[in-house]
Amino acid sequence: MTAMTTPSTRAAEIERLRALAAQLRARDAWSREQLLAHQGERLRALLRHAVAHSPFYRESLGADAPDRPLAELPTLPKATLMEHFDQVVTDPRLRRDELEAHLQGPDPGQPFLGEYRVFTTSGSTGLRGVIAFTQHEFDLWTAANLRMLARIGVTPGTRLVAIGAPSPLHITKQLFATFQAGRQDAPRLSALSPVPELVDALNAYQPKALVGYPTIAGMLADEQLAGRLHIQPRLSGHGAEPLTPAIRQRIRAAWGFEPANIYATTEAPMIANSTPAHRGLEIHEDVLLVEVVDEHNQPVPPGTPGFKLLVTNLVNFAQPLVRYEVSDAVTLAEGPNPTGRPYRRLASVDRRSADVLHFPTRGGGEVAVHPVVLATAFAEQPQ
Repeated sequence: MTAMTTPSTRAAEIERLRALAAQLRARDAWSREQLLAHQGERLRALLRHAVAHSPFYRESLGADAPDRPLAELPTLPKATLMEHFDQVVTDPRLRRDELEAHLQGPDPGQPFLGEYRVFTTSGSTGLRGVIAFTQHEFDLWTAANLRMLARIGVTPGTRLVAIGAPSPLHITKQLFATFQAGRQDAPRLSALSPVPELVDALNAYQPKALVGYPTIAGMLADEQLAGRLHIQPRLSGHGAEPLTPAIRQRIRAAWGFEPANIYATTEAPMIANSTPAHRGLEIHEDVLLVEVVDEHNQPVPPGTPGFKLLVTNLVNFAQPLVRYEVSDAVTLAEGPNPTGRPYRRLASVDRRSADVLHFPTRGGGEVAVHPVVLATAFAEQPQ
């Protein structure tokens, strides 16, 4: 909440976002044909905007891009995006050096130029990315995340704790603040909060739902099994790292439910999610297009692991991302969607780059260092 935001205006904002999420949930009743028609319309609008307002796309795609099959268009590696950032964006006021200065400034969580939400990727692939959203674009992605929460069973009245990154440079900081909005007594915790502090706060609040990093959930499950944490959540959703079979087992042992898997990136803040009832991750295909491809950018069939993912963001027009390369190995699910919704599914996300490091302590034993600790320390270093 900013200095100019009052509780009443914040409440009105949350209601508006929930209404927008309800509009997105209505699309779950679409037929596959309706979804594909929507995708085609959004893709053509995106490509028309990109070639009209982005010097980079005007040259790389050509004026006929909206009339060509998506698979014929070139891919966009992160290195190319960052090298040609000032030419990729469609608003000439978005300059990479000025955005970097804003991110390193005293209040990077405030909108750039009063209009743009700006975040960085973790840099886990070796290169940090800078992503800018208009407020409307960020609202749509927030609504897509609220739709995800509704799918896994979170209601506005659920006692939810969302534990994400502490830095406003990371998109979870602002998304999770919205998740907990309206829950005035919910503790504000982060992945950097010491484990005893997490345990004390959760014991006091008694959440019914947990959202955040799988490794943090695994640590909390261990605390529950060790008898130090005493909570009884009914559901949880975890992303940004692999939700491994071992972490799933620890969560089941501690609380007796199957956690939901969330697959998202800074560039596309909601790609897919599973639910407690269905392991397959439904792709949010109304807000993005995904292509699972091999190392030569050729499509791979369902059931076959891909080498990388190509994402076309159907929401972001200020910084278009067309066939953007995400270096995760994923596998498309075979067969129809058992939920009856029109979306394809991912059977698995087989490789994410973040992992927990373990270091010896001075007094013996070891301490687990979550990747967000290093990401926070280095986030303000553009190199």
